[in-house]
Amino acid sequence: MAKSKKSKSGKKKAGKDARSDLLTVDVDLDVHRAIEAARQSFDESYNQILRRLLRIDASQLHPVETSRAKGGGAADGGWSKIDRFGRSVFLPDGTDLRAAYAGRTVDGEIIAGMWVVAGHAYNSPSAALNANVRTRDGNPVNLNGWRHWEVKVPGSDTWIRLNRFEPA
Repeated sequence: MAKSKKSKSGKKKAGKDARSDLLTVDVDLDVHRAIEAARQSFDESYNQILRRLLRIDASQLHPVETSRAKGGGAADGGWSKIDRFGRSVFLPDGTDLRAAYAGRTVDGEIIAGMWVVAGHAYNSPSAALNANVRTRDGNPVNLNGWRHWEVKVPGSDTWIRLNRFEPA
């Protein structure tokens, strides 16, 4: 959730931690405790807990109309693509995603073979990134998602930059 920072006046103001997404939701202590009590593992994000509790599944996502990722996309149980070096990259469903750009961090997850960020499903890392980040001036971007996204596959504690990801 959000960290608190003190301004010069001594009052607390909301800030964003490294796992912040496009929205910040303020909850009271009882709600926070209920969410934590529902946690099934230390790797489970707040978003994953709430999706499970609210029974939101991949069929209820808001797909974004985009063309199929060149040479890649949804595969059985995850997302797959052949990178520019000819290596086959497979990210299983449940893979955590995060990217930082212009002082903002966005996160998501591979669900049903799609890059799901802020409740919207994308078929490529670049489409997911470009739809969810802006320049510091608020202008749209055209970035290579392979250079900005980090991934953490289920069962791993390590974040790896997508363009350096080595399939197991």
